[in-house]
Amino acid sequence: MPNPLSRGLFNLFFGARRRAMEPLPGPTPGLLGTVGDFLGPQPWDVCARYGREYGGVTLIWMGPNPGLVLNDPALIEEVMETRRLEFEKGNISDQVRPTVTNDTTFIALQGDEWNEKRRQDPLVQPWTAEWLAAQVGPMQRAIDAAVDALSTATSLDLTPTLRRLTFDTFAHVTIGESLPDSAYEDFLLMARGADARIQSKLPLRFVSLPKGFEQARERFYGLFERKVREARAAPDARRVDLMSWTLRELPDIPDRFLAHQLGTFFYGGVFSSSTTLVGAYHQLQKFPAVETRLAAEAAALGDRPLDFDRLRDAPWAEAVAYEAMRLLPAVRVFTRTPSQDTKLAGVTLPAGAMIMISNQHLHRDPAHWSAPEVFDPSRWLDGGTARDPLGSGYFFPFGRGPRACSGGAFAVVYLQTALATIAARARVHVDSTEPFEEGFFFGVVLPKGVTGRLVSRRPHAVRSPQEVRTTPAVESA
Repeated sequence: MPNPLSRGLFNLFFGARRRAMEPLPGPTPGLLGTVGDFLGPQPWDVCARYGREYGGVTLIWMGPNPGLVLNDPALIEEVMETRRLEFEKGNISDQVRPTVTNDTTFIALQGDEWNEKRRQDPLVQPWTAEWLAAQVGPMQRAIDAAVDALSTATSLDLTPTLRRLTFDTFAHVTIGESLPDSAYEDFLLMARGADARIQSKLPLRFVSLPKGFEQARERFYGLFERKVREARAAPDARRVDLMSWTLRELPDIPDRFLAHQLGTFFYGGVFSSSTTLVGAYHQLQKFPAVETRLAAEAAALGDRPLDFDRLRDAPWAEAVAYEAMRLLPAVRVFTRTPSQDTKLAGVTLPAGAMIMISNQHLHRDPAHWSAPEVFDPSRWLDGGTARDPLGSGYFFPFGRGPRACSGGAFAVVYLQTALATIAARARVHVDSTEPFEEGFFFGVVLPKGVTGRLVSRRPHAVRSPQEVRTTPAVESA
């Protein structure tokens, strides 16, 4: 808490602004507002603490400028759904723009710009579900190849390992083939450029991009442009990758626009999906009965290749994925700013005010979830996904409303496929589950120091599903 002098100075200079916000609870501001609360702790932990201490809406001060932290599902629905046209994404759009290009809906302004780009987004087309169903087999084959390559390693840092596995799998989904190591290196260099802009405390004009950034950007997106031209020149009706499918269904889509969509697909999902896998394996190590049931389900599916229909026979893998996204979501903070002075939560927010929305508290709210700190996938069975669907009040790992991640449905299928495929081949042993340290990279949670190895399955080591105990786990997450 700021000292009395600092609090007094804030009231002296900005008392009138504070009085206009008096109906709202929040920490006492000092001369620099309440920004000190965010120096050190992770922002999602601060937002969750505010939810516990102040309830659904918390008044914060970014220096003299008021802002809100929302932990109220109804208010979040207003900002992200029913009144979404009044709120823009704010700084994040400018921060990541050099990396993800102007063609993505992620950074588009509300209204006509977003609508036009959304219209051509391959992930929200009438045929997208059919394309998605065709991806399970290619993903399983790519993951199998990665498991083979990793099986001899005696120690793995799971965060970069699963990030590369996810990148390689996404390559088969997007263009139907592997990408060279150089493409992955360019991908990471460009991500570091965006991350430096996201985490900088300075105005963006003072933040330099990494050396070689422009060349990496030209190579990375240029690779996809070349692949699009080649696929357009020699169409193959048998190919089911996103590039080929889009060219068949949207033949007039510009090559460059499609190339940018394909490249941005990696930034939209590689970090978040791999982070979710790391969180899942961290929890599976803590709850061996949950992992044993996953292995048994995977073994039952292992007699022939997976496809989308057979994946429906893996409800436990889906439940593990959902529970990992609930307890340890990869994206935990979403920001919005009013495009003009706007009344919200009973007060008038000035244009450009910071609104922080976090799922950290709501995903673990004891008023909504039974034993919320427990990793218990069984909560998602027997109607659990219908009770708390993706994008609902207490479960929104991909955001809420029309601007929620358009790849959310794909991410769930990818996670389910990865968990089932890996579990059929190996157990992911995690060396230590405590502490579970989290950093921040490219707007996504970054697990730190989660090391382990793949332990091959022995045929007799997996019991049938009927033999596996299904009682909820009792340890805390």
